[in-house]
Amino acid sequence: MQQLRVLIVDDEAHFRAPIRAVLESIGMEVMEAGSATQMDAIMSRFEVDMLLLDVNLPGEGGLQIASRLKQTRRIEIIMMSALGDVEHRVNGLSSGADYYLPKPVDIRELLAVMQRCKRHGSVEKAAPTPWQFQAAKWLLITPDGEAHELSKSERDILDRLISLAGKPVTRQQLYAAMGVPNYPPESRSLDVHITRIRRRFTTGSYAIPIKTVRNVGYLFSEAVRVYH
Repeated sequence: MQQLRVLIVDDEAHFRAPIRAVLESIGMEVMEAGSATQMDAIMSRFEVDMLLLDVNLPGEGGLQIASRLKQTRRIEIIMMSALGDVEHRVNGLSSGADYYLPKPVDIRELLAVMQRCKRHGSVEKAAPTPWQFQAAKWLLITPDGEAHELSKSERDILDRLISLAGKPVTRQQLYAAMGVPNYPPESRSLDVHITRIRRRFTTGSYAIPIKTVRNVGYLFSEAVRVYH
């Protein structure tokens, strides 16, 4: 892992310091920033190979930073946060992070992930395969090319979300797609189904791009290849 240039972006100096010490001890060039502003100043002067990025930062947060950088730079991003449940991991991966590690970070796991990121970043990446949905066969094909059979509720929800990909779908529309047009206001059945779908189709390499639209419902935020 020689000559890897790493930037740690975290507003807690006591968190950055021991990671920097370990990385420098094995030959990496390490820089630190406590905010997006400091990060941008460093990245305007230096090419950075890998970003170790906290989610909760003053000013611009880690999710926004990851999304912004992935649009303009080829950089590996490892997101680190005390918010480690499925919902937060999904949001992190969907924003552009290559990996998401919960705090406290085990340095051995971090080094293993960094090695994998470096390996992936050292070769030209092929364009990712888009999500594919085969409604008639009740199949969802993930970006790694794996075909997954769907349950009825999964198929009904995904069919409605994907048919309107990029647009918010209301809770009422999704309940109707599930065959429950009249549901009590306090019902959380839809949210339970969405959580299960997210958990099932989230890995270290990708996350199903179902976004929560507050006070409205959900949306599928990426293009999908649909087969009827």
